[in-house]
Amino acid sequence: MKALLRVTIFLPLIALSLAGCKRGASSRISKENHQEITINITSEPQTLDPRKIRALSDGNIARMFLDGLTRTDKEGKSQLAVAKKVDISSDQKTYTFTLRDSKWSNGDPVTSHDFAYAWKKSLTPSFLSPNANLLYIIKNAKEAKEGHLPLSLVGIETPDEKTLIVTLSNPTPYFLDIITHPIFFPINNKVARNNSHWAENETTFVGNGPFILSDWKHHNMILAVKNPEYWDSKSVVLSHVKMIMVSDDTGFKMFDTKDINWDGSPFSTIPVDAIESLKASHQLRTVPVLATEWIRVNTDVAPFHSKKMRHALAFAINRQAIVDHVTQGNQIPATGIVPTSMGLTDSPYFEDGNVEAAALLFNEALQEMGTTIQKLPEITLMYASQERNYLIAQAIQNQWREAFGLQVRLEPVEPKVFFDRVSKKNYTLSIGNWFADVNDPINFLEVFKRKDGGTNNTNWENPSYVELLETASHCSDKKERQAVLHRSEEILMSEMPVIPIFHFTMLYVQDNHLKDVVLTTMGSIDFKWAHIDND
Repeated sequence: MKALLRVTIFLPLIALSLAGCKRGASSRISKENHQEITINITSEPQTLDPRKIRALSDGNIARMFLDGLTRTDKEGKSQLAVAKKVDISSDQKTYTFTLRDSKWSNGDPVTSHDFAYAWKKSLTPSFLSPNANLLYIIKNAKEAKEGHLPLSLVGIETPDEKTLIVTLSNPTPYFLDIITHPIFFPINNKVARNNSHWAENETTFVGNGPFILSDWKHHNMILAVKNPEYWDSKSVVLSHVKMIMVSDDTGFKMFDTKDINWDGSPFSTIPVDAIESLKASHQLRTVPVLATEWIRVNTDVAPFHSKKMRHALAFAINRQAIVDHVTQGNQIPATGIVPTSMGLTDSPYFEDGNVEAAALLFNEALQEMGTTIQKLPEITLMYASQERNYLIAQAIQNQWREAFGLQVRLEPVEPKVFFDRVSKKNYTLSIGNWFADVNDPINFLEVFKRKDGGTNNTNWENPSYVELLETASHCSDKKERQAVLHRSEEILMSEMPVIPIFHFTMLYVQDNHLKDVVLTTMGSIDFKWAHIDND
């Protein structure tokens, strides 16, 4: 083990001192002096096992019940959580975490072995873990996942139950930020080894977070109650968080009748026809988020093996019209996949809504393939069933019909089916999105690094693109690294396996009495510090 530079981080707990809340008639106010809130999560989580989570909403739910080495605080900064101290080596590659005394909800102590077990299980070649690529910053993690090296050589050591040593492949300045992601959460290894279905219901779920999973009526409701054994329980004020699963329209009506405390992003979508009135009454809240809406293209399915055909469809989309008349939430039209606020480029990669250029490329693609528009195979645009997704898909369908005379069939599917089909590459075109796991452009670009990666799902891979991303991982100069990442995005947009549509904002409405809900630029939400204030 390398000698450690004395860079030791101690991060204080944030104490929350609140006056007692008065009981009110509204269901938004605490009931019987208990701090209770209700939110709408719209649909059943696909999983609450942090190793298997793919959807942002599932990660936000899991965050109520699990805690990692670090956690994002009320100011949006990463602070130590289960770890009470971290030493960082002089080469910035070895992190030695010392764990605080904390417990699982079944009374077991949380140990370094629980972290090591969870991470190494995600890196097991046969284990399906969509976000395992985030672990690749750890030494030999990628090679282990690909089956080239044994898990014993991965840079994760547990010399004792309170010490976790993590060695990275390269210096990673955002490491303490990225480990707030659910893929880095611990798992009670004793429970998981004995029951692979431990995360599927409230009777077997074991967590270490601010809340306990008390009740789970599948496809109906999840109830979280305050965890009295949580290491920072004094900061948790809410006694109950009830998560109901109703449609966007129903959820919005329930907010209007004061039956829920929060509606909209990141769990649900504000009905489009309500946005203007909410703006006028100053009830709509809008915050920027590092996220991009896009269309994945299955490049192995005709006619989308043609780069010109992919470009034709991308150029023909009028993004400004979509954000002005469909989404209406101050979203930013996107001609690249990395949000412009990350500063990777100051100019668009192509002209938005350039129908003339699109038509030329479309006809050239048909000629090169030796076919006509009438002989093209059926083209389907798949999306997760939701009103806003439907309106976006319908707008794009109309724009392509007007630009080319192209008939595209819209295919709405349930969210669980959507993610399953995308992961299996069982689609032609699919509308989806990506929320940043960390505030760094690499997080968007690495999605499409390898065609067999758990997040790519387009069947596209480019050796030059891979080489540039590898180069970026070794760049110590910030400007040089940004330039390399910019060239990477240029390649991605020149190949177009993914068609960007817009960069997100989060739109939501919130009970005025509900305070200290933490929203981050990565689209995560945390109710750890939330409380009802009736004064």
